[in-house]
Amino acid sequence: MLGDSRTKPMEILLVEDGLVDARITIHALRRSGVHHRVTLVRTVHEAILFMKRTGIFARAPRLDLLLLDMILPDGSGIDVLEEMLEIHPDSARIATVVLTALEDDTYRQRCDDLGVCGYIQKPVSEDEFLRVVRDHKKLMIHLQQVAVAAAGQETPSPNVSTS
Repeated sequence: MLGDSRTKPMEILLVEDGLVDARITIHALRRSGVHHRVTLVRTVHEAILFMKRTGIFARAPRLDLLLLDMILPDGSGIDVLEEMLEIHPDSARIATVVLTALEDDTYRQRCDDLGVCGYIQKPVSEDEFLRVVRDHKKLMIHLQQVAVAAAGQETPSPNVSTS
């Protein structure tokens, strides 16, 4: 079910400036068995352009999962999260997992305040990372099934005439 190519692929944005960390994450995603597409960007600026679907990212897909490093060359992951709140203020928010070497409780608290659903310390445990990704994919599939079922139950109201 998770790797079923008949389901919509999980659209993942990986915001990571370290190419070694990016490669490790991408390889772990491949091994996850989750049907997905991943896009790698390396700066806050690129992440924001992607989420806004601007410039070279004008045709970017709607994200299902944001994998976010905290320390980036042009700012922090917090900058990305704050901008994301402006772009997706309510229910359309993107599930976010922070992957970071930071051991700063202030950053972690700020991430919690901004609605981050997972905070994984680097070096990342592959088992923990894959559990988070698989759990999110299961939730995504469930929500799709609920939406399809709800759409199937919506029937047009009969045209009642009072003559």
